[in-house]
Formats: sequence, C-alpha cells, structure tokens
Amino acid sequence: MKQLINLIDQTIYRFKKLNKLIDSKTTTNSVVKSVLSALLITVIILAIPVLIVVNMFIISKLTFILAILLVVMVVSWPYLYYAFYYKILKNYHEEIKDINTKLPYLIESTIIAIVLLTIGIIVLSIIF
Repeated sequence: MKQLINLIDQTIYRFKKLNKLIDSKTTTNSVVKSVLSALLITVIILAIPVLIVVNMFIISKLTFILAILLVVMVVSWPYLYYAFYYKILKNYHEEIKDINTKLPYLIESTIIAIVLLTIGIIVLSIIF
C-alpha cells in the first residue's frame, strides 16, 4: 500500500512540475488559440458519429445501447481534445517539443473523463 501511495505522490509531483514547465514556456495567446483549435477539431470529428447515433434513436429497441454509445463518445472526447491541444501547442512553441506531455495529457484527460462518466451514469440511471 505504501508503494502505491509513493507512486501516486511521485506522479502528482511530476505532473505539477511538467505543468509549471509548460506554463512557463507558453503565452496566453497561444494557449487560447490551441484551446479553440482543439475544440473545433474535436467537435468536427465527433459531430458526424454523434448525429448518426442520435438519429438512430427512432429505433426504440436500441435506445439503451445507443445511450451507452453516446456516453462512450462523451467519455472519449477529453482524450481526443487534449491530444489535439498538446499537438497544436507544440506547433506554436518549439521548446515544448522536447517536453514529454504524455503525463499531463493522461492525467487531465482521465480526470475529465471520470467526471463525464459519472454525469453520464447519473443521467442514464435517471432516464432508464
């Protein structure tokens, strides 16, 4: 148990250190551009599958499966968003290309995915 706590503590320390390093190299303007670009790209990528699934709700026998599929798409959204965010941010700043952004990417995406999954489970339990 102590090894697990030490591993979590070291991971959080490395995450904070990498975030400070990335924040020191970026500017507000480039972060805003990266956020908006990543949002636009992820919305474009996920719009077509979401619209197809929503239009399939006419078939009443598949409603529960389609709702679960929508929750899976919503939970996968943060991973896609942060992948594009860090890729675009690395294009704006050459010095960030040397920094390993995998740890911040995984931690931030997982935290948001867990929150979205919790909301999705609550909504599904209320509806069905």
